[in-house]
Amino acid sequence: MSLRIFIFAFAVLSTLHYANAEISYDLLLRTNRGDGIDSTLATNAGEKLTAEIVIRETVTGTNTSLLSAANLNAYNLSLQSIGGDGLFESLTLNGDGGFDAGSTPTTLTFASFGPAFGQPGRASIDRGNGVYEASLGTVTLQAPTAGETRFVVSDGTAVDGDFTTFQTVGFGLESAATNSGGGFFGRALTLSTQVSAVPEPSSVLALSLVCSAGLLRSRRRRK
Repeated sequence: MSLRIFIFAFAVLSTLHYANAEISYDLLLRTNRGDGIDSTLATNAGEKLTAEIVIRETVTGTNTSLLSAANLNAYNLSLQSIGGDGLFESLTLNGDGGFDAGSTPTTLTFASFGPAFGQPGRASIDRGNGVYEASLGTVTLQAPTAGETRFVVSDGTAVDGDFTTFQTVGFGLESAATNSGGGFFGRALTLSTQVSAVPEPSSVLALSLVCSAGLLRSRRRRK
C-alpha cells in the first residue's frame, strides 16, 4: 500500500512540475501609453501613435530561454486593422534585416530570412523574471475618426517555423512553446474614439425657442 501511495504522490508532483514549466510567446504592440496585450486605448479622432512591434518570451519552471541562446533569425508576421477607418503606416524595420513581404491597406506583412540572406536577426533583451524581448520594428497607428479599430499582430501564416532561431528543438518557436506546455499568441491593441453627439438642427431650433421664451419672461418680471 505504501508503495502505491509513493508512486501516486510522485506522479502528482511530476505533473505539477511539468505543468508549471513552460515557454510562451506574445506578439504585441507597445506604445508610450502601454503594451497592447488585448487592451483598449481611448484616443482622439485621427490621433497617431508610434508602436513598437515586440515578441515577448516568458519562461517558467526549469525551461531554458530560446531567445537568450540565439538571435531570432527568421520570422514572418502579419499586422491587421479590423473595423472602423483606423489604419497603419510608416513601417520602420530595425536596421538588422527584414523586409516588407507584401501588404494591403488593411494587412501588413513583413519578414526576415536570417544569416543566409545577410540578415543577422534580432537579439533579445533580458527583462528579468524569465522574460526576454526582441524588437522587430515600429509602425505608426492612426486612430479611427469614430468607433474602434483593432490592430492585431499574428504569426504570418499560422504554421510552425514562421519564427525560429534555427537552433530550436523541432523547427519553430511555435512548436517549441506548445511542446513545453505554453503557447504562441498574437495580441491586439484597440484604439477607441468617442465622438460627442451633435444636436440635430430641429433640436437646436427647439432649444433656441425655449431660451428665447425664458428671456422674455425674465424681462417682463423685471418690468
